[in-house]
Amino acid sequence: MTTHTTTRPRRPVTERAAGHYLNRDHTVTGTPAQLADIVANHRNAGNLVAMTAPRPVGDRLQVLIRVREYQPTQPTMRVTSVGERTRTRRPGRTRIAVMVTAITGTAAGLLAVAAYLIGQLVELIAAHAAQIGSVLALAAVLAALAARNSGRRRHCPGC
Repeated sequence: MTTHTTTRPRRPVTERAAGHYLNRDHTVTGTPAQLADIVANHRNAGNLVAMTAPRPVGDRLQVLIRVREYQPTQPTMRVTSVGERTRTRRPGRTRIAVMVTAITGTAAGLLAVAAYLIGQLVELIAAHAAQIGSVLALAAVLAALAARNSGRRRHCPGC
């Protein structure tokens, strides 16, 4: 006897409550007695939804049955807010781990950017050291001349 299982949800996930029953299609091939036992067991259990008429496959028969199976509850809880959006609640430890990871990643990124910019500034200064030195020397000479000329005192305010 062989069995083939497929899951074909007939309704969208938002309409079906998570962790309840799910309809599954099973293709069962076997002797007439085996098929009768399977159908009787599912009918007595109350989970037989539908079945097709048996069709011959070689010396055996094949039947497609739809069975209602229980799906256990998911570990995360789905919460549907207003509109079509769906969000998932995470446990407290997971939230803390996500926040710590985000903060650490942001801090590492900012440090990397600061180190890169400082390196670029040092490289710029090293490449143009002669021009920067000459401008600073000229500024020092001009400042010395300005201090020397303003150092003369006038003997009276009107002169």
